Amino acid sequence: MTALIEAEPSLFAAVLAGWVCGFAMALASTAYVMFGLSRTRFRPLPNLNVSLPIFGIVAINALVIAWTLAGIGAGVALHVAGPERSAAGIAALHLLATLAYVIARGRPGSGEARVVWATLLTSLGVFLGLLPFLAARA
Repeated sequence: MTALIEAEPSLFAAVLAGWVCGFAMALASTAYVMFGLSRTRFRPLPNLNVSLPIFGIVAINALVIAWTLAGIGAGVALHVAGPERSAAGIAALHLLATLAYVIARGRPGSGEARVVWATLLTSLGVFLGLLPFLAARA
């Protein structure tokens, strides 16, 4: 591990910044999901009788793994492609995710849509603003 840090300090800084950003995004998206579920009568699987706290435990574990991996990938992309190209790639991925959601679900005013839009906008800000900032200063 020490050899990697000494050999490529900029790669280590980008991966560390991606890990931090991914974990922050996981906490934010979990908060959005839990707040959205607590405010609605709709449950993701209506026949499954699971309490909201148990669902929250599973959700935070899944979201932490997924967003942390996404953050590490974004950090590697930042190091390999550079800030301009990685920002364009991240913005394109967010645009594709937005289009896929609109085509698949098509409910712009629902509570589910508010959670999705908040998550997409937060991740766009985190990965385009906070990630390069932290990678440059790590």
